[in-house]
Amino acid sequence: MILRVSVEVTGPHAIVIRPEGDIDYSSLEPLREALMDARMAGVSEIVVDLAEVGFLDSQGLAVILYAHRRQRSTGGRLVLRNLNDMARRLLHVTNLTAVLDVEGGVGEPPTAAAVTGPRSVSRGG
Repeated sequence: MILRVSVEVTGPHAIVIRPEGDIDYSSLEPLREALMDARMAGVSEIVVDLAEVGFLDSQGLAVILYAHRRQRSTGGRLVLRNLNDMARRLLHVTNLTAVLDVEGGVGEPPTAAAVTGPRSVSRGG
């Protein structure tokens, strides 16, 4: 699947990057480029809105973590927003909830369904 990325300027030194699709090894280049372009443009506040991301693998997370570290090294900030349960679980199991800024609940554990997988409930009489 091709990853589409849109960028919205929200202030003089702030942007929101909105990837749409799956972020994995084969599709992460548009996200990497958007994050690099933001840094080179001197953006100090980057929000990565993951509302339209269905899948995030470790390579995609590594790109986000690298951008986070670069932002922090220059006094900037990178924030993740609208993580689905799968992405929240990935951050939780890698212990990156203590490192990355997550809007709407820093360090929130994933829901029980994300940890244990889908469950079927049968109701009988």
